[in-house]
Amino acid sequence: MREHEASRNETAESTLKVGQMRIERIKPDSVWTKIEKCKLTTLTAPSGYGKTTMLQEWAARTDLEVGWINLEEEDIQRVAFWKKAILHMPGLPDQERKKLLDIIQSASYSPTHFIATWCAYLREHHVAGALIIDDFHLMTNSNELYELTSLLEEMPDTFHIIVSGQAFPGLSMKRLLRQRQVLQITKRDLIFTEEEIETYIRKHLHKEPTEAAVQNILQQTNGWAAGLQLIHMYEQIQEDYSELQFSNIVVARQLIQEIVHSLPENERTYLLSTSILNTMHVRLCDYIVGTRRGRVIMRRLRTQGLLIESQEEPGWFSYNKHFRTYLKEMLDMQTTDVNDLYIRASEWYENEEMLLMAIQYAWKAGDLERVKQLLIKTAPLLLEEGRVDQLQEWIGKLPRKFIYQLELGIIYGWVQCLRFQPKLAQRHAYMMEEQLLRRELQLSEEEEKRHFADLYTLKSFISLLEDDARGAMDHASKALVYSANSSRYFSHSVDYNRHDATILHSPLGGGGDLRGVQRLYEALGHTVSKESVFSGYYHLSMAELYYEWGMASKVKIHLEQASIIADLFGLPGLLVPTYILKARHEIEQQGDAQSAKATLHALKDMLTRSNASADWFKKAEAARIRIAIHQGDTKRIQNWLSLFVLQEPPMQQKSLFEYITLVWAYAALGEAEKAQSYIQKLLPLVKFGHRLSAEIELYIIQAVLLYPTEREQALQVMSDALRLSADHKYLRTYWKNGDTVRDMLNELMDTEKVPKKHRKYVEQILAYWWEETTEQKLQNKLTNRELQLIYHLQLGKRNNEIAEELDLSLGTVKVYFHRIYEKLGVKNRKQAKELAAGLDFSDIL
Repeated sequence: MREHEASRNETAESTLKVGQMRIERIKPDSVWTKIEKCKLTTLTAPSGYGKTTMLQEWAARTDLEVGWINLEEEDIQRVAFWKKAILHMPGLPDQERKKLLDIIQSASYSPTHFIATWCAYLREHHVAGALIIDDFHLMTNSNELYELTSLLEEMPDTFHIIVSGQAFPGLSMKRLLRQRQVLQITKRDLIFTEEEIETYIRKHLHKEPTEAAVQNILQQTNGWAAGLQLIHMYEQIQEDYSELQFSNIVVARQLIQEIVHSLPENERTYLLSTSILNTMHVRLCDYIVGTRRGRVIMRRLRTQGLLIESQEEPGWFSYNKHFRTYLKEMLDMQTTDVNDLYIRASEWYENEEMLLMAIQYAWKAGDLERVKQLLIKTAPLLLEEGRVDQLQEWIGKLPRKFIYQLELGIIYGWVQCLRFQPKLAQRHAYMMEEQLLRRELQLSEEEEKRHFADLYTLKSFISLLEDDARGAMDHASKALVYSANSSRYFSHSVDYNRHDATILHSPLGGGGDLRGVQRLYEALGHTVSKESVFSGYYHLSMAELYYEWGMASKVKIHLEQASIIADLFGLPGLLVPTYILKARHEIEQQGDAQSAKATLHALKDMLTRSNASADWFKKAEAARIRIAIHQGDTKRIQNWLSLFVLQEPPMQQKSLFEYITLVWAYAALGEAEKAQSYIQKLLPLVKFGHRLSAEIELYIIQAVLLYPTEREQALQVMSDALRLSADHKYLRTYWKNGDTVRDMLNELMDTEKVPKKHRKYVEQILAYWWEETTEQKLQNKLTNRELQLIYHLQLGKRNNEIAEELDLSLGTVKVYFHRIYEKLGVKNRKQAKELAAGLDFSDIL
């Protein structure tokens, strides 16, 4: 609290000045005292009426925690605007702030989800504060205005937004006005009164105010705050200001010209040249003007009240806005090449590694070639941070011919790939490949290798998104030929090319080389420190690996990380397998069908928001049918089968998941002949595509189907599966096929048809049935939260006592117990208590 008070006092000292004046204007009974009663306050008036100064005075007086953003031209796009609002929003914990930033920068951004999440955080943390958005008239984007309106309508009454500017034509306030949640402050509330002018004369002109003097100033300025400020500044140069005729714009121009022309030539040049900048630093200004005396000049200008220092970034300054407007007007009348000044500003920012600012000033200079080179330089950073929309926006502003030039063309391919347009990215990649293969670009050998590495890394990732395992492997191998490290655009966390090539050996890619995946990832795991697309694939592959080996706790850790990154980047190639594995883990490991269904429902919602292709929806629905198979829901299985057969897709690598689900569905319905016919069709496909995990699974299903009628053939097929899987230690693929697999493995062991080198492996598979007691099976079905409820049930507590102990509602506790009874196969509390007597509660205590 003390720090907050100190901050407010400091603000009061530095922001209530008008030129070199300080006039306190907010009275106890004024309109400003009503701000805290409304969600929205609009402050509209022409330039120079002191809107910002009044808001600064209000912010220094209020007990609310206040955040402040000044909009610039570069802030009017969605990501930039909301990012600035989130970073300056007071009262929100950093972890929630980070989550909001992740959502706004996600390629699968949904306005409804974003606004709902933000408002939920405001309510959850009881945030009470205000956010001031200055120069709001710059915001002309209808989408952002609509989203801001939604935020205002949904946010709690404890939070307030104040928008200040010249006009807000696109901001809809009808609903808020009906709810009396809008306070409108206009020009008439900002003009100086006679009493305030008397105060000015007494305190700052050091004279006794007379009625004639007050009326003279009031007549000249019409209460215009900037007029009074300019009079005060002009007084330092000319004693007599009574001849001036005020008409706001005319007098401002007249006074500023007088002020500027009264300065030494070097200071005048300094003012005019630096008026192109939104914010200024002494080194930046020196670079633009070509002087080394900037520090002295800026100190003098600041003393004269012409510069305002930033409270957030010490050492950075800005001009008074209307003062800067007329300076730029005067600069345009000079012979100075303004574009050259913009280029020099861009060069300085580039030298300081502030590439985004460098791009903005290159745009203002109209130097498109420089913009292109800066985009190429900053693309790796933007892609790493998931800022695909911003990169797309900049590239889209360039003439179309630029995206057919090699380097920017490859970046454009990545952008389209990450915006769920792999086919468009693929066509573009082929054009870039043709340019390289024709060798007409006169590149050095080193440059050519670098471009080929970038191109084939892009093509391998496109193939991965298209579920083309063989193509991804081929392209990744080509990329490694040209670069032992990886592409410039995707080498943030791991050596991507090796990672991409190896991922195809994992269950995710269908290759199934589990040992190879483990060895590589143990070496690369420590480098996965950032949230990037590739760290998402890393965690997903590790979750697949540990899931197959039955290590539930490790699966949970990696799945949580993979889910976070899948939500952040929204790539279908990452999103779908992550959620499907999560659902499989919930239904097979925990026996929680409801959670598995909710997971797949969330997947479909995200695919809808990201406008993904129909192929991904088909995979999500196939995963839902696997849950139905687990539950024995024959009606749902039959409905899906009839639709699938009606619209049967081509049998290829990308539809493999759906076809294996089809085999499972026919097997579940007892239609063994149809299941066998599809297995025979699929086996050549998976062998050709090196889909080892799919081949093993098909062999196991085939053996299970054959075992009741053709025992010897079934055992032979099971032996083939063991031969393929032994070196990679497949376990869960056998476990999930039930007791029939156990019987076949026992028979193979008894008849000594299992080679000696594989016997320990088979024993490890069989241990799943040997070691797991009834209590252990029950334990695996229950989540930690369900174990907590069972533990309190064992202590004899009633539902209301359990709800109070676990901070849950009574209804939630009842829902949990209904689910627990279903998992345990019991009907009441007494039976559940008896059955759960042998459970291990050590993990929750």
